[in-house]
Amino acid sequence: MFLLLCSTIQCSGKEVLDKARSLVLLLATLAAAITYTAGLKPPGGLWQDNTEGNMAGDPILLTTNASRYKAFFYCNSVAFVASLVAIVLVQMEILVKHHVLEAAMILDLFGLIGAYAAGSCRDANNSIYVMALAGLVLVYVVIHVIFFTLDHEDKHHGDQANQLLEKRRKRLLLFAILAATITYQAGLTPPGGFLLQDDKLGHQAGDPVLLYNFPRRYKAFFYCNSVSFMLSISLILLLVNPNLYRPAIRSNALSVCTAVGLFCLMVAYAAGSTQHLKTSIYIFVLVGAVLFVAAGLLLVFALREQNNRRRRKKQGGRKEEAREAQVPDAARNLGGKRCLPGRPGTARRSMAEQWQWI
Repeated sequence: MFLLLCSTIQCSGKEVLDKARSLVLLLATLAAAITYTAGLKPPGGLWQDNTEGNMAGDPILLTTNASRYKAFFYCNSVAFVASLVAIVLVQMEILVKHHVLEAAMILDLFGLIGAYAAGSCRDANNSIYVMALAGLVLVYVVIHVIFFTLDHEDKHHGDQANQLLEKRRKRLLLFAILAATITYQAGLTPPGGFLLQDDKLGHQAGDPVLLYNFPRRYKAFFYCNSVSFMLSISLILLLVNPNLYRPAIRSNALSVCTAVGLFCLMVAYAAGSTQHLKTSIYIFVLVGAVLFVAAGLLLVFALREQNNRRRRKKQGGRKEEAREAQVPDAARNLGGKRCLPGRPGTARRSMAEQWQWI
């Protein structure tokens, strides 16, 4: 018994280590992929020729706003190097056991937030607003969980419930990684590209072209893309700690964040993929049609499942009736309070069982 208990503890410890390693690898792969691309193609673009003391190939943002570029560059570089180190050292169990690599990856995520806030816009106020979004998401999740725990008693959850919760966690983590990857790249290199030189209208090189041609469309893209990015980063931060993500998943707080992130992705795509209002409307109509078809299919499957259950219930009732019909009248009369002579307790038996007893 003692050996069995020890082997069970060892297996559970191995499972915990494997989950921690897979989580670190996922986060490290996310950080390495997006930071590598962003470092080679920095926000603002590159100078195309040697003019006015600028060398071709140098980042435009370094010339126009050196402090903002340095903030982006160092945050992005730290996240990239730390993710590579985590991928190399993930096989060391002692680092995984003491949560050293997980702490490093959390710092990487904060580095991504700083790099995005510095490189996605040119105004200090907008950078502050972007970084405040992550805090608002965390505050919402905490408030949602608190109200949920006040209305629901803490019940013991079995192994099956925990397995379902882990499956939901994996799905939410995959969405967060996908959303963080595409929104980080789109925020640093917005649709329409950048101005490569100053023009006569006072527009500065390195600024987004869409900002000057369609200001409202660019703002819709920027804020929706930023909300989706900060939501995904906040989801990843919450899904690291079991004490945080378990009540958040059970209260559906993370599901609400996921739905809002998907909606913001759709709006950002509609605003940034085209410069015509009709085309954006067509995109929303297309999304609505897809959702309508999906809801129709779900309704059809639900009705079919309900009909199958009724059919199985009716078939079970018919079989019971057929079984009762095969019992003779003599045995059916014994179904009352009387017992068979010399057979006590037969009054509690069914008619079929009494006939078999005879």
